[in-house]
Formats: sequence, structure tokens, C-alpha cells
Amino acid sequence: MHEQNAQLEEILGVHFHDSQLLRLALTHRSYIYETSGAGLTSNERLEFLGDSILALISADFLYRNFSHLTEGELTDVRAVLVRTETLARFAREMDLGRFLMMGKGEQNSGGGQRVQACAFEAILGAIYLDQGLEAVRHFLIPLLDPIAHTIIEKRLFKDNKSLFQEIAQAQTGITPSYRLVGQEGPSHNREFTVEVMLGDDVAGRGQGRNKQTAEQEAAHNALVSRGWI
Repeated sequence: MHEQNAQLEEILGVHFHDSQLLRLALTHRSYIYETSGAGLTSNERLEFLGDSILALISADFLYRNFSHLTEGELTDVRAVLVRTETLARFAREMDLGRFLMMGKGEQNSGGGQRVQACAFEAILGAIYLDQGLEAVRHFLIPLLDPIAHTIIEKRLFKDNKSLFQEIAQAQTGITPSYRLVGQEGPSHNREFTVEVMLGDDVAGRGQGRNKQTAEQEAAHNALVSRGWI
């Protein structure tokens, strides 16, 4: 395990004072369920902490660097910037799945997008506890910066629900509707699944930590699947 930690520290560019924090960040709850070792805990609490730190650093970064954006636009940009898909991409680029401790079911799937994104947030929480907020900022900003500029330059933060409704009405004459089809996880970290409907047809599905975010992702997926963006 020590060798694996050292390899990941090289990838992250962060060397932990307390290696147990890194180990904890890499421990998925499925590993706990399938392991008889006493005293083990999962990365869920670190993920909770990392999520809040991510929200603060991303908001501060956008506020300081994009003074021309309104409050609503800043909110929309941040939603796109820190969504599950983006965080999972960061995790994949770091080959984080190779270091995660997961149950056999999760290992066989390689750890889904949600698992990867949660592990990335747990890493942020671990860095914060080990070295403080500035260390997290130093690690995170180089990842967020190029994506933020792309989102803003290409106007990718435009409200997907409004765009989908506008195009759907023009193309089909139907006003989209949304339905909640699932929710899971503890109250502080709930995942909602929403489908956007055109009449009786499911046009797209999305997930998010609140219904609004899930609806936006469903609308985006519908726009992509129909070739409208």
C-alpha cells in the first residue's frame, strides 16, 4: 500500500504528511462491506468535506477571474465546471481507479463515473486536512482554469432547459416535461435521477445532487442525443 500511495502522490504532485488520509480518501464503501477488517471507514465523510472545498475554491476562482459574468452566469458556469462528469474526467486522467479500494462488484466495472468523482472530492478533503486550503487551491486551479475558459468562451453554460424547450417547441411543437425517477444516498449527499419527456418519449436522463442540476443534465443529454447542439 505504501508503494501505491507513493505512486499516486507523484501523479497528484502532493506528498502527504499523514498517509492514512490518502488511504481513507481511496476507500470506497463497497470495500468496507466486503472486508472483515475492524475499524475501517469509507471516504464518504472526506467526500462531503471535499465537495464544500470545491464549491468555495471554484466560486472564488470564477469571481476573481471573470468579472464580466453576472451572478446567474457565475452560478451556471460553476454548475458545469464541477459536475460529476468533469470530476470523473479528472479522476480518470490521474488513473485514480487503479488506486481505489473497492468491492469486487465495483472493481469489475472499474468504478463508475460517480465513484470516480466522489474519490476525487475525497482527495480534495484529504489534501485540505493534511496541508490546508492553499494546498488544495494550488492542486485544483490548474485543472479548473482551462475548462472554465472553454465553458465561458463557447457559452457552454447556457441554460440547457431553456435551450431544449426552445428547440423542442420549434422542432416538434411539444413542451418538454420532467419527472423524478430515482434518488439515493444520505440526505447530505443525495443523488437525483430525472428524465425529460417529449410527450410519452424519454428524450434524455440526468443525475445531480439536486433536482435542478439533474434536470439540466437531462436536458443537455437530450440536446446531444438529438443532435441539436
